[in-house]
Amino acid sequence: MGFQTDIRSLEQYRHEVLGTPGTLQVLECYNDWAGPCKPIQATLKALYFSLSDRPLKFYTVNVDKVHGFEQYRGKCQPAFLLQKDGVVQQIVTGVQGPPLVQLITSMTDPAGKGATM
Repeated sequence: MGFQTDIRSLEQYRHEVLGTPGTLQVLECYNDWAGPCKPIQATLKALYFSLSDRPLKFYTVNVDKVHGFEQYRGKCQPAFLLQKDGVVQQIVTGVQGPPLVQLITSMTDPAGKGATM
């Protein structure tokens, strides 16, 4: 089993993502022609394991196939949505490993401080 769950429908999004309150969900939004971003996979996987004690889940979303993500279609770079309790808290566009890692780490901080940008 991979560290990311592939969201294939709006119903699955509602069940898996919106049905997990109190958890930071990192959704990688990609276009059908590009697929998930390979250069950042190792960084996200390492983060998944290093923060395994925190409420954190990773997902991929093909924006050409899942209704509700139309605003991310036709982009050359992936968009990473950092979402909690059904609300997008931050959006990171493109492959920006260090800022993305910093945001995820601070937003899952057990001290509850979260990230502000």
